[in-house]
Amino acid sequence: MIIRVAEPKDAYGIARVRVNGWRTTYRGIVPTDFLLKLSSNAVEWAEKVRDALSQREVDGYVAVVDEEIVGFVLYGAERTGKYPDHSNEVYAIYVLEEHQGNGLGSRLLEKAVEAMSSSGMIIWALELNPYRSFYEQKQGEVIDEKERTFGEIALREVAYGWTKANYDAIIGA
Repeated sequence: MIIRVAEPKDAYGIARVRVNGWRTTYRGIVPTDFLLKLSSNAVEWAEKVRDALSQREVDGYVAVVDEEIVGFVLYGAERTGKYPDHSNEVYAIYVLEEHQGNGLGSRLLEKAVEAMSSSGMIIWALELNPYRSFYEQKQGEVIDEKERTFGEIALREVAYGWTKANYDAIIGA
């Protein structure tokens, strides 16, 4: 397995992992119609990611096994400006289900944290996300919450925050 900097050419592989990640993580939580729409919009989303990576509006890493992207993390500046101690944000981190449980998610998150070490960061996660404990194990603290609508259903999202001082919980230093 190789972890390397995400390149614009990786956008379609990243989109595939994202769609599969949503399907396996949020099955039974998010309405099926929303998950199907996510699949049908995958090409459009991949093109946005490709453009954002090309223009350095977003950065990321991909995990590659046998020349196939099996996980990724995308990150950059925190989007709202509401969190002065958390000026960075992990926008998305997904690992294909068959590659989970071997430390790959931790390694991807470590790479992102090392790259954005100038300030703290946040990660938004659905409250019902069964993998939310991953952030808690890394000593992320819930610093905010909001509702997000998926079709006819509103679900709560929580923001986990880390200050630069507690990045050691992620990078194991």
